[in-house]
Amino acid sequence: MKDQYTQRISCPHCGHHIHVSLDASDGDQDYYEDCAACCNPIHLNMHIDYAHNKLELHVDSDDEQIF
Repeated sequence: MKDQYTQRISCPHCGHHIHVSLDASDGDQDYYEDCAACCNPIHLNMHIDYAHNKLELHVDSDDEQIF
């Protein structure tokens, strides 16, 4: 598995498409990146599945409330 990836995602707030750079050399990651169009934070959760040799990226707005 290579370490550097570029992925095109849609902003969960405004729908604008942006490119994010993913670095798989640091293992699983959970971080935020601001949308270039609406400036709202985008929650990115990256998981590396070594058993199946794939990278999973979950994108959300992180504004859901849990009761």
